[in-house]
Amino acid sequence: MSNKKEETKKKILEVTVDLLDTIENPDNITIRKIAQAAEVGVGLINYYFESRDDLIKAAVAQKMVSMAEIMESLKEDNGNPKEYLKNMLTAMADTAMKDPRLNKISAEYDLVKGDFKICLYLQPVLRKIYQDSKSEADLRLIAFQLIVTLQSVYLRQDAFHLLTGIDAGIKQERDNLINSIVDNLVG
Repeated sequence: MSNKKEETKKKILEVTVDLLDTIENPDNITIRKIAQAAEVGVGLINYYFESRDDLIKAAVAQKMVSMAEIMESLKEDNGNPKEYLKNMLTAMADTAMKDPRLNKISAEYDLVKGDFKICLYLQPVLRKIYQDSKSEADLRLIAFQLIVTLQSVYLRQDAFHLLTGIDAGIKQERDNLINSIVDNLVG
């Protein structure tokens, strides 16, 4: 991709990130608004991004710390994959809670329109935990249960707090919650 094309794509993404900061509901961010703010045609946005949802997701991802960076920052815990899983989920949760509004957008997108690729990041550690006792489908289901449970908590922290008395916005309570979820699902 040429420099000019790369700059245009970057500008579209930056404008979308800015709109996420100023517009409360991401559903109100239209391709036309993005095109107007970026001073490009609608067709150009569709050229660089397959859909509005893909562009919104890319903008949210840009604002959040990438999953790969989180995974790289952790070292496996003395051969204890269950503790490593807890540390992974804790690091992901801490990152997500840095910007609750964006986390809500991200969780909402994943739950409603996402592809749940995030679950695949948990596969290797779950494989170590269960060794050969679970099928790949079972491991994916367990990963799905872990991720969707946490995303649901982030999405509706107020309702979750009323239900359980656990405030996911408080680090110690969030860490205890993650430990409990892993212990209950992984055993």
